[in-house]
Amino acid sequence: MTAGLRNSRPYCTCVVVQNYGYDEAAAKLKIKRRWLEDNVSRIPHQKFGANSAVFCDCELRLIQAMCTVPSAPAEEEAPPTEAERTTAVMTLRSIKPSGSRRPTEAVV
Repeated sequence: MTAGLRNSRPYCTCVVVQNYGYDEAAAKLKIKRRWLEDNVSRIPHQKFGANSAVFCDCELRLIQAMCTVPSAPAEEEAPPTEAERTTAVMTLRSIKPSGSRRPTEAVV
C-alpha cells in the first residue's frame, strides 16, 4: 500500500487489499445487503468513481466493532434489594396535604 493510501486510511492493516462488493461483504458479515446499502454513509468503505461502495477486511472489522453491543455489568442486571424498593415508594402516611391553593377570605 502506498504512503498516500496509508494516510487516508490509517485503520487499514491489509498487506494486500482485497475489496468486496455489497454481496460479498454482506455474506462475510452474515447480514443482508440492504443493511449495508442503507447505512453506507455511516460505515467505513471505499468508492471508486461511479462504482458502488467496496469494503476491505479492515473495514469489515470496523463495521463489526461499530455494531458490537457490550452486555450490561452484573450489578445493573441484579434485581433491586428490599431497601432500594422501600425507599422509592412513599407510604400513604408520609404524604402531607399541600395546603390550600388560595388564601381564604376572612369571615366577618
